[in-house]
Amino acid sequence: MSEFSTSEIRELPAGDVVTGFYLLSRIEARTRRNGAPYLVLELQDSTGRIEAQFWENFEEFQSEAQVGQVVKVQGTVGRWQGVARIQVQRARVATPEEAPEAYAFLPRSERSAEEMEQELFEIIESLTESPLRQLLEEIFKEIWPRFVEAPGGKLWHHAYIGGLAEHTLSVARLCDLLAQHYSELNSDMLIAGALLHDIGKVTELEISAGIDYSIDGRLLGHITMGALFVEERMKRIEGFPEETRRQLLHLILSHQGSGEMGSPIKPMTFEALTLHYADDLDSKLNALGRIRARTPEDQPFSDYIKLMERFFYFGKDKKETPDS
Repeated sequence: MSEFSTSEIRELPAGDVVTGFYLLSRIEARTRRNGAPYLVLELQDSTGRIEAQFWENFEEFQSEAQVGQVVKVQGTVGRWQGVARIQVQRARVATPEEAPEAYAFLPRSERSAEEMEQELFEIIESLTESPLRQLLEEIFKEIWPRFVEAPGGKLWHHAYIGGLAEHTLSVARLCDLLAQHYSELNSDMLIAGALLHDIGKVTELEISAGIDYSIDGRLLGHITMGALFVEERMKRIEGFPEETRRQLLHLILSHQGSGEMGSPIKPMTFEALTLHYADDLDSKLNALGRIRARTPEDQPFSDYIKLMERFFYFGKDKKETPDS
C-alpha cells in the first residue's frame, strides 16, 4: 500500500491511501441499519467522479461543506461490486490559497480550441451557397469564445468544456460523408444544420462549479433558443432566401426527432432526417465511450444504463490482445 497518493480519479488504484483536492459535487446524509448517520459524497476532478463514504467524525465537515466547493480529502480506495469508492478518514473545505478554482476540476475536451476553430472555419469556407456561408461566418465569429468553452450536455454526452464544439464538428463531418453517399441530400443545407443544430446550448448550459442549466435553459430549452438566435441573425443579412430560412430552421427545430425527445416538430426533409440520426449516433457513441472508460478492465459488462435500458458488453477482458 502506498501513502498519500494524489492520482487522478480515473487512475485511483484499489488499496491506496489518497490525499488530494477535489470538487464536491454531492453531499448526502444517510443512516446505517443500526441508526448511525454517515455521509455519502461525490468527488470530481477533470478526469471523472467517484463516490466517497464518510463514516465517522464528519460533523464539522457536514456543517461547513457545500456542493461546488473544493475539499481536501484523505481516505482509502476500495471497490464495491466492481465500482471504486473512497472510504474517507478526514476531510475539510480547502482554503482559497491552497487549491485551484472549482473550474479547474471540470473535464475538458482533448481537442484544442485552436484546432477546432481551424476545422470549423474550413468547413464553413467549403460551402458553395453564399447566404449560408455568410450566416455561419457571422454567427461563429460572434460567439466563438463562448461556443468553444460550452459543454455539449450536462451529464449524458460531451458533458465537458469544449464538448459542444467537439460534438458539432463530429456531426458535421458525419453529415458530409452521408451527403457524399446519398445524392438526394443538399450538402450545404445539411452541413449548415449540423453546425447550428445545438447552437442554443451556448446559453442553455452554464459553467460555474459544475455544468448546469441556466434559467433560460430550463424555461426555454436549447432548441427554442437556437432557432430564435439563428432567425434573428438571418434578418441581419439583406435578401436572405426565404426557402433557406425555412429549411434551416426546420433542421434546428426537428433535430431531436420527436416531441418526447424535445423537438416541437418531427424531421420532414431529407436533410432533417439525416441530421437527426447523425446527431443521435454521435451523442450515443460519445456517451458509450465514456461508459467504457469508467468500466473496470476486468468487468465485461458496464453497469446497467437506465437511459438506454441495457448493459453494454466490452469483452471478457479489455486488456487481452489478439495474441494472448
